[in-house]
Amino acid sequence: MSKFQIPEGSKDLILDEALAKKQLQVNLEKLLDRWGYKEVMTPTLEYFTTFLVGFEKIHEEDLYKFFDKNGRILTMRQDMTIPIARLVSTKFKNTEPPLRLRYCAQVFTVLQSFAGNQDEETDLGVELIGEQENSADLEILSMAFDTLMLLDEKNLTLELGNIDFFNEACRNLNAEDKEKLAGLIDNKSLKELSEFVKELNIDKKSQDFFNQLPWLNGGLEILEEAKKYTINDKQLEILNKIKYLTDSLSELGYKDYITIDLGKVPRLNYYTGIIFEGFVSGVGLSVLSGGRYDNLLNRFDRDLPAIGFSIKLDRLLKVISPKFDYKERKIVHYPKDKIIEAISLSKKLRENAIVSLNRNDELKNIEVEVI
Repeated sequence: MSKFQIPEGSKDLILDEALAKKQLQVNLEKLLDRWGYKEVMTPTLEYFTTFLVGFEKIHEEDLYKFFDKNGRILTMRQDMTIPIARLVSTKFKNTEPPLRLRYCAQVFTVLQSFAGNQDEETDLGVELIGEQENSADLEILSMAFDTLMLLDEKNLTLELGNIDFFNEACRNLNAEDKEKLAGLIDNKSLKELSEFVKELNIDKKSQDFFNQLPWLNGGLEILEEAKKYTINDKQLEILNKIKYLTDSLSELGYKDYITIDLGKVPRLNYYTGIIFEGFVSGVGLSVLSGGRYDNLLNRFDRDLPAIGFSIKLDRLLKVISPKFDYKERKIVHYPKDKIIEAISLSKKLRENAIVSLNRNDELKNIEVEVI
């Protein structure tokens, strides 16, 4: 191994690739600004206890951990929602909701090398805190659609679900069985799921629900199909909530881009309601994900409902070609005695181009090269 390699799961970005990512970030931030979301920044390092508070169950092996000089455990943030929950309980403790916050930050997760992701990624996202559920859900989902359309005007999909649809069926299960069920459903491991459901002490209707759940995905008609497998009235209410949102989004012009996945079970365990993922052409993984997390702020002594989403900028670099705000690139070549004139000329040229300077002592006069 070369002594100058970078750690597994990380990546250098150079030249046009770095410029493309920066421009993509700028374009997205302009969009979120126009929605009225204000930027916040949090430290890369947080106390490990902050994430212990935020997650119902934490997977310690997924976190990078260190010790500070006093022996306290620090961690590199795995996501931005929990640091923002901490921020709202401290810096915004006397601020009346709703809060509309946005961020762009590096996040770090210890991933398996075969997973296809990077351990370090750039998350750009928003959080809407303290707003009524229906209006907040619709605002965030509309903003998610605007974001996806900025990335890809035609080939986009937003996949919508609700984690409570699954949770309602798990009320009588212990945490271990619930977690195993969630993994089997999320991975669409149908044979293992069927065998595991038979082992559970649940009635036939519940067994049918869990076995059918991975299949409850597709177009808007899935919402009617799902009613055949509901266990209680609460699940019917959840389906009606999703129907309200899909009807509203359809009125706003997004109907052709909506799909339903009622078997969506996210890995982050603080979600409490609507969950969603966004996809664009050419990227095998979701590029946008989010959901409602009404209980998280209460763990940080601020009992407020909340919903948000984040965009994985690094996943977009292979398929997105940002529109740069310059027409061309130029090089101003100059001899050593023409440096003042060369800088003056380059200032004028920069109004419409990227212009760099190149000293060439073999020249007698300034020359401008278009590249």
